[in-house]
Amino acid sequence: MGRIAIRAAQAGLTLIELMVSITIGLVVVGAMTYLYIGSKGAYRGNESLARIQEAGRFALDAITRDVRSAGVLGCGSSLSLTNGQAPNVNVVAPAGTAMNAAVLYVAPVTGQPVPIVGVRPAAYTPLPTAAPGGWVPPPNPAPTYWGGDVLQLQIAAGVAVRMSGAPDLAGGKITIADNSVAAFKATDYALLGDCSSATVFQVNSVTATAPALLSYKTSGGVIPPLNALGQPGFSIMTFPMVQHVDQVTYYVGKVPNSVSPQFPNGLSALYRYSLSSNKAEELVENVEDMDVLYGVGAGGAMAGGSFKRADTMTAADWSNVISVRVSVVGVGDQLGAAPTPQTVQVHGAGSGWIVPETRLRQVFTATAALRDRLQ
Repeated sequence: MGRIAIRAAQAGLTLIELMVSITIGLVVVGAMTYLYIGSKGAYRGNESLARIQEAGRFALDAITRDVRSAGVLGCGSSLSLTNGQAPNVNVVAPAGTAMNAAVLYVAPVTGQPVPIVGVRPAAYTPLPTAAPGGWVPPPNPAPTYWGGDVLQLQIAAGVAVRMSGAPDLAGGKITIADNSVAAFKATDYALLGDCSSATVFQVNSVTATAPALLSYKTSGGVIPPLNALGQPGFSIMTFPMVQHVDQVTYYVGKVPNSVSPQFPNGLSALYRYSLSSNKAEELVENVEDMDVLYGVGAGGAMAGGSFKRADTMTAADWSNVISVRVSVVGVGDQLGAAPTPQTVQVHGAGSGWIVPETRLRQVFTATAALRDRLQ
């Protein structure tokens, strides 16, 4: 009887088929890895850019809001007063003739408050540098200076309240209608003005009564007069108003305890120091630099349409600043978000530098006018 040979079915893969399968798998895995890395990089870049833009907008909004309020006398524009001239401001609060963040700044010659003033460092660098000469930084525990320009403003703030009685010149007291809204307290700085006279004083105490009494004696000794020589005394017939006034300083400072192996120089932020509260508030993190230009004019109009830097300003120029152009450099918090180190230029032509690492950076600029000096 004959036998029928049955051929066994093939099982497994040949070496060639296995190599082709592995190659195809590696190509697919490589493509997916490339897409994942690209998507992750794009996400990190977009997230970093969004944070930078948010920080830049907030920083400029805070600065320009205070710029618009600088030098306000509580009587519309200073150019709307008699003969187009603002009245002299009598200062009975503690003051000094040097640019000191912790002391109310008055002009050395005239003794008038300086609503806006600034300084720039000896050199602009991407690394922490020494504080500019001619400026005394805020006292400890305020963060130390990092770099960039410094801007100091004297602003009116809060709700203005009416002086409701004749000043007690012998006792150094001013009567206001109601302190429940204005909320004056000891050590606050205040402005008393009626469009023909103005006085800056520091509150020593406030009574809880209504009407409330504000005492303004600066220290022990003789109580200074409210009105300067040659100026009319304050009368309730001219409806004088009392309003908070503060001296604020904007600067880029070093964030405390921010030094790490990743950031050996630490991190920077935009700070706003308030003379009244004696505190430096961190406004925006990851702000690395600030540039300030001053538009100088006369009669409420720009002179030549040009802006000046702080080191080219004269004493007369500071009295005629009508606008400010501010630029800040926002920086992301993620290394590697920028494919290569960026070149940052914010302080004019020829002032750029290549930053030493790969965080993403962007420059933001805004211009604001001092409302009280416009026509």
